[in-house]
Amino acid sequence: MRSDSDNTDEADRETLAQLERLLPRVTPPVDIFDRILAEIQPEATVIPLRPKAHRRPVVAAVATLAAVAAVIAIVAGGNGLGSPDARATIAGKSDPAVTGEARLYGSTAVGGTVRVTLRDVPPAPSGHHYEVWVLRRNGGGQMEAIGSFTPTSQTVKLDLPLPGAGDYAALDISVQQDGGSPEHSNTSLANGAFS
Repeated sequence: MRSDSDNTDEADRETLAQLERLLPRVTPPVDIFDRILAEIQPEATVIPLRPKAHRRPVVAAVATLAAVAAVIAIVAGGNGLGSPDARATIAGKSDPAVTGEARLYGSTAVGGTVRVTLRDVPPAPSGHHYEVWVLRRNGGGQMEAIGSFTPTSQTVKLDLPLPGAGDYAALDISVQQDGGSPEHSNTSLANGAFS
């Protein structure tokens, strides 16, 4: 004799089987990690950097692991980063109202992080976003992009992986056109020098 729960279970299985036949299998979106980060850090929407042809998959894997470690540290409640190696006071350039601070953690080893805190950040101009760049002291004057964001409030807090071990001289936040050149736009929202 079958119970009502057995009939319900069988009906549920039939419904699920029919749905599997009718609906296509969907793989998770490529930006699922970014969406999770946006929910955890509601101060800014993180936009993935455009891939560069010369980067290897290993670099992407290391950057992903560093980002995951930063998220775990944030969720755990502490800064988990220890004492900063250097600090930079950030001052507005194209918008003088922008202020903030950047702190380097573990910058002399692979897996270092820069923590950026900004205040009075205006919305990005239509069709644009902000990109964070770092400059090494002995890098030949070439800035390296480490992350992009579109602010959802005037206060922005970001933990971004550094591109490698080094002695960093400065941090810059540029105004970049969406889908535009991967090079620095030559328009800076704000910047600061590490000391």
